Formats: sequence, structure tokens, C-alpha cells
Amino acid sequence: MKAIILAAGRGSRMGEGTANLPKCMMTLGGKTLISRCVETLEAAEISRENIGIVTGYKSESIKQHISGVHYFHNAEWETTNMFVSLTKAREWLLNEPCIVCYSDIIFHKNAITMLKNSQASIAITYYSKFWELWEKRFENPLDDLETFKVAGKKLLEIGQRPHSKDEVEGQYMGLLRFEPQGWQIAEDAVKKPMPKPIERLDMTALLSHLLNLGIEIEAIKTDDPWFECDSLSDVHIATSFHGSGT
Repeated sequence: MKAIILAAGRGSRMGEGTANLPKCMMTLGGKTLISRCVETLEAAEISRENIGIVTGYKSESIKQHISGVHYFHNAEWETTNMFVSLTKAREWLLNEPCIVCYSDIIFHKNAITMLKNSQASIAITYYSKFWELWEKRFENPLDDLETFKVAGKKLLEIGQRPHSKDEVEGQYMGLLRFEPQGWQIAEDAVKKPMPKPIERLDMTALLSHLLNLGIEIEAIKTDDPWFECDSLSDVHIATSFHGSGT
């Protein structure tokens, strides 16, 4: 089992906080976000040599900070999104199961363990206690949330604009798993007409596109601590909401 951390973007919503460093190098509770990702993956028994980081913006700062991992690089990070970054690790994805992890999230090792135990070609985890978090982050949570619907462990819908709280049954966590077969399915899917060009394709849009093609995605529920850091205010909220993190 390998893990791929997507860390190519700058994180412009951090403002001056990412003027000289990528977002994943922001500090929370005395540790950088990227360090937390690596440590949590290791706690879930994915060894450091089996962790790959896709860099882009200010890549050297990450390389100097995290050693013992494999590095991929997206030189087109300014004009591309997450899917293109993920293709830089294509060799790994085609050869063995891979967990994909955003670099700006705080999460519990149990989420990784559940993904490791999944038998699905494509699987994601979702957070059940999202509403309390979004009430702290936004005056109107529905302004930021996207639809998320499940039936049992089957994902039904993701990534649309919700009109009510009932249309949001969970929050996609930025954690997913591809079997080699699942990655091949994704590669085939992006060759078909999509709402977004491949250069701008993020993971949520990819998942939505796969669902529209009738491809099954397993959705695994968790209420273990999780948070995403999109802005400086998120970093402060995360500190108060989860303490120093997981």
C-alpha cells in the first residue's frame, strides 16, 4: 500500500501566509500541515518510503522539510488542478493500491485504516460531524458546502450546490483510495466529455464525473477528528476545535 499526498498548490486563500511557502507548510500546534499528514500515514502503518508527495509551488521548501519520502513534481501547478498533479504519480497508481491525501487536512489514522481495508476499486471517506465545523467557519454553511448523498456505503452524489441541509449527508475529507483498476477507470473516464477541462479537474469534480458515468464509489463514514485548512482563520479555528490536532 502506498500513499500520495497532493501538495502542489500555493493556497491563495491563505493570503500573505503563503507568499513564501506552500499552504501545507503552514503551522498548526507547532507542526506543519504536511508533517501532520506524513505522521498520521505512518501511524496507520504506511512506511515513509511508501509515501509520495506531489509538489509544485515552492517545492524545495517541502523537500528540505520532509525527508525519506518519494517526490513527484507538477511543473504546471499554476495552470492545473489536483487531477493533473495526481497523474504525476501514475506509475504508482497503476501498479498497486494507493491512498490519495490532500496536504491541508488534519485527520485520524482510523480513516486511513478504513481505506486500507476497503475492497472497492475506488473509495472515499466522509466526515459525519461536518455541520458543527461549518457553523464555526461560515455565517451560512450552505454557502460553502456541496451536496453529498449516500445509500449505505455507496456514494450517490457529490459536488453540487445544495439548497438545504438535507442535501448534505457528510463532508468529503480529501482522502480516497484507488485500486489499479480504479485508477484505470478514472483515466478512461477523463477521456469522455466533462463539465470541466482536464487541466482544471479537482477530485470532487472527478468523483462527480465518475458517478455520472455510472461508476460505483464506496463512501466510508467516520466521526473521528478531521479538519481542512483553507484560510488563516481555519488554522485558528482548527486549533480551538481540535486542540493541537490528531
